Amino acid sequence: MLPDPDDAYIATITAHCDLTGKEVLEVGCGTGGITRALVRHAARVVAVDPDEGALAKARAAVPAANVRFLPLPDGLLDFPPASFDVVIYTLSLHHVPPDRMNESLRAAARLLREGGVIVVVEPDEGGSFTEAKERFGAGSGDERPAREAAIRAMHRLEGWRVGETVRFRIRFLFADEDDFIVSKLPGFGEKPEAYRREVREFLARYRTAEGILLDAGRRLNVLRRGRERGADIGYC
Repeated sequence: MLPDPDDAYIATITAHCDLTGKEVLEVGCGTGGITRALVRHAARVVAVDPDEGALAKARAAVPAANVRFLPLPDGLLDFPPASFDVVIYTLSLHHVPPDRMNESLRAAARLLREGGVIVVVEPDEGGSFTEAKERFGAGSGDERPAREAAIRAMHRLEGWRVGETVRFRIRFLFADEDDFIVSKLPGFGEKPEAYRREVREFLARYRTAEGILLDAGRRLNVLRRGRERGADIGYC
């Protein structure tokens, strides 16, 4: 699988937040797919994730000198106050338990220097990959309830305003149907025959000369200190 072959994540992030010379905390780095792009723009990146296995892959994939990968075993952002210029949640806020989302955002706010911002990138509606998640349980499955909880948490962060919602699309390129099934549908072989047939028929609709090409909606918000004013455009 080749996620985001167009680098849509970093293009959207940098269009709304200048990372040049900034010290960045990436929350939920996973295997380093977005970290790899962040280190090309920021002065320093600290990337955290609770999954030690994912961190090992990230360290191997992103050997840059200006990045440090750290575990986040209990989900708490434990750094000295005013350590960073930007905190970026890369598809991770909706994975925080709903009753701890506000706590996580408040902790992120404490870590920021004067003028610092919180950037939240989250799943959005639409796209063939999103449909596969919701219909077949692909990857992390149907994320709609968690996504809605994350949006509510952003707007509850006292003393901060949520900027304009920027919507964009990313693409996923799979070598073939089996590449998608192996990477996104563990246990596929044990599923009923009707389910397996439906999945393959769905994927066949997106077969191209390059492979299986799917897409998914994403949303970005920049949170800045100040009274909530609705749809402000947030620039770092």
